[in-house]
Amino acid sequence: MTIQQVAKAASVSPSTVSRYLNGSLTLTGETRSRIDQAVAALGYVHRPRVRRAEARPAVTVGLIVPELTNPYFAVLAEEIIAAATQKSISVAVFSAAYLSRNERSHVELAQSLGLHGLLYVGMTTRNESLDEGVRSGLPVVVVDEPQELSEDSSTVFQDDYSGAFQAVSYLVGLGHREIGFVSGSSATRTAQERYRAYIDVLRAHDIDPDSQFYGVGSFTEEYGATALTQMLASQSRPTAVFAASDIIAVGIAVAAKAMRVRIPADLSIVGYDDIPAARYLSPPLTTVRSPLPETARAAVELISAAIRNPGSQSQHVVVPVGMVIRESAQARS
Repeated sequence: MTIQQVAKAASVSPSTVSRYLNGSLTLTGETRSRIDQAVAALGYVHRPRVRRAEARPAVTVGLIVPELTNPYFAVLAEEIIAAATQKSISVAVFSAAYLSRNERSHVELAQSLGLHGLLYVGMTTRNESLDEGVRSGLPVVVVDEPQELSEDSSTVFQDDYSGAFQAVSYLVGLGHREIGFVSGSSATRTAQERYRAYIDVLRAHDIDPDSQFYGVGSFTEEYGATALTQMLASQSRPTAVFAASDIIAVGIAVAAKAMRVRIPADLSIVGYDDIPAARYLSPPLTTVRSPLPETARAAVELISAAIRNPGSQSQHVVVPVGMVIRESAQARS
């Protein structure tokens, strides 16, 4: 008989059962009764781990990210680990490889391992396993991309609309009126908010969004190179482009050299995220800085609070963003 079977019978997460039986979680009412009844019915015998009396109870949380080859998610993971270490929290990192089935299975694995909480950076709008985990008492903080359950769990989002608004306004201020937009999946909140800001800025300056180049692909360098080829062949060839992620902007900039497109003389570029590679491009990339250290600290604070106070009200944090002006955009001549 396993703790997972007890958790399933009681309709709670394995971590909730583990912490309750170990005495590190106080439960009352129906939840406590369901666990006690499941333990008795299944004949489960709890064998607590032996610890030195002076040792602090270990806290381990899971972190699910779409991938780790993308610098944005790699840096975010490192910042979360650093922030968690400051609070004596260990982090187990899971990469979903942009697959929804992996996102679901990683949530289930985190619960089966008895992790104390979960930081979830997903790329889908619904994860049934995550939803079930939240209902059963698993502390969850949703980071970066919302879930349908976001109102029931704490969240940390960046102000994507504001960042994109600043970026496109900057290009308009440089005199550009042919401004393209390129992004990864349009199903994500970040892409939708950045595109919404792009449209709003153009309309505010009497620029027709429908006459501009619009490209959607994937958040990869390869798509950036493809987008540049499409831009050059387009009847609405832009003089400037807002790339909704730096990794796409890097692909555009690298392909531009091979295609003899001068940055910024022929094409101004503004990116989003300020990944480490942005400052090392030639010319260095003007971009919106995603405040990953601040995002990580906020996420760790929220998951720590949720673990300490089960059942407490969810909290929602929006992290402000700002631009980093470098040399990849110039005034239209």
